[in-house]
Amino acid sequence: MNLPALDQDGHLCDHLMWSPEVAISMAQLQGLTLTEEHLAILLAMRDFYQRFQHAPATRPLIKFLSQQVDPTINNAHLMALFETGLVARTLARLAGLPKPANCL
Repeated sequence: MNLPALDQDGHLCDHLMWSPEVAISMAQLQGLTLTEEHLAILLAMRDFYQRFQHAPATRPLIKFLSQQVDPTINNAHLMALFETGLVARTLARLAGLPKPANCL
């Protein structure tokens, strides 16, 4: 699959070009295979963006995910699931969203 245009940080230039297939392709580039759990989290991340018009930092992200997806979600689980220490940034990228404002 050809990916839509990406910015210099690897985020989609147009978040409307996102689809689960795009997320799967982007994840494969970093050696990650997405499951239904991954996709549920990414869809919730997109829901957060639609509601609040910005990609969340880690704390509000975890609070939102615990309310929308699974009350047991925590940072350690997300780090293990997405194989990263940069949870908010990685999830924003895979969800097709801009980089969260507080990320370097």
